[in-house]
Amino acid sequence: MTHFIYNQLMRVLLPFMLLRLKRKSRKQAEYGFRWDERLAKKTLNVAPGGALFHLASLGETIAATPVIKSFIAQNPNVPVTLTSTTPTGSEQIKKVFGDSVIHCYMPFDLPIVQRRFINQIKPSLLVLMETELWPNLIHHTKRQGGRVLVLNARLSERSARGYQKLSKLTQAMMRKIDMVCAQFELDAQRFSELGCKPHKLKITGNIKFDTQATPAQIKFASQAKVSWRLNQRPVYLAASTHAGEEEKILAAHQQILINHPDALLILLPRHPERFDSVANLAAQTFRCQKRTELDLKLNPTPIICSDTQVLIGDTLGEMDMYIALADFVLICGSLVERGGHNPFEAACQQKAILTGVHVFNFADSYRILAQQHAVITISHQSELVMQIHKLLNELAYRTKIAENAYKCQKQFQGAQAFSIRLINQQFKLAQKRKARLQTLIPVLAR
Repeated sequence: MTHFIYNQLMRVLLPFMLLRLKRKSRKQAEYGFRWDERLAKKTLNVAPGGALFHLASLGETIAATPVIKSFIAQNPNVPVTLTSTTPTGSEQIKKVFGDSVIHCYMPFDLPIVQRRFINQIKPSLLVLMETELWPNLIHHTKRQGGRVLVLNARLSERSARGYQKLSKLTQAMMRKIDMVCAQFELDAQRFSELGCKPHKLKITGNIKFDTQATPAQIKFASQAKVSWRLNQRPVYLAASTHAGEEEKILAAHQQILINHPDALLILLPRHPERFDSVANLAAQTFRCQKRTELDLKLNPTPIICSDTQVLIGDTLGEMDMYIALADFVLICGSLVERGGHNPFEAACQQKAILTGVHVFNFADSYRILAQQHAVITISHQSELVMQIHKLLNELAYRTKIAENAYKCQKQFQGAQAFSIRLINQQFKLAQKRKARLQTLIPVLAR
């Protein structure tokens, strides 16, 4: 009954979901295209029996990439389909995997739409990242004989309360999931409370602990430090900022410039549709340049001017480069209630990490970092200014935080390898089940 109500609600909401895409397209045109994929009306040329990975957005795509690459390397003849829900996630998939996989947007979770989508792909295994749990997607995957695994599963207290409000629907969904690879014990406990059986739960750790920097971007950053004349300047990065954070960061930067007039803030908005508005905001007070202005294709001798105070990171897919340029990193999405972002992209490059208090999406990861004295948590504006000053002035302090972050990450690595083994295990079980069904069909038809 609950599933029926959910389906009716999704049907009612469909026009509003399309309208939301239309509104988003005003700021980011890509949201206005490829609606045939979101309605599962696009024909996908993919052989049945493969693996379907749903990655949602950019962060999940980056985190899952090594796992997917390993799966492809170990199963070279298996068709792989990757789905996302955002243009940034889609762009990253195309950039990294090219034509080696089938890619499209994940269709809306309506029964007829998901049935049409899954019947095209007929996956042996569906892999869902973190908390991307969609009842109809899971139902139709199971209906045609596939298995379902949740990779790097996390469940915040807030999300768990939301699922508990739909307890019957959630319990039915949990019965259909074959394995949950939970990040930490607390995540596993919350999945268990929602109805996931203990034998389906594996605590694998967080695959983001296994994050590694891109060698090409590190090499480029090393060269850019010289060509952009940053090797003698204090540089810090505010990574993945959201609305409401830039004002706080820029206000802090004003105070930093009093004692460090040559300091450079790299300001990297999370979403590309905000690049221009953030640049305009910064330009009201500071001398600014954009990363795109430093493109060799546009400017044969690109440099960051000596009087530039803020560099706007208006590109995608260069996070490792921005981190490499910086002396330390403020991980945003944490100064406002967005839940924070992955700290291990900075930790793997031995950078000191600052964060705000709103890190509920990565609560266990930040708790572990805090226990290892590997992160600085700031709770108010004056503390933000004070800690930036301290990191700029005290090399030993900055180095110690950075080393602790790097050691902490190394200590908790291994989730990727464990997760890959479980994915392969589930895929083989799915293939065996499908093979048995194929042998039974002629017998049942007699």
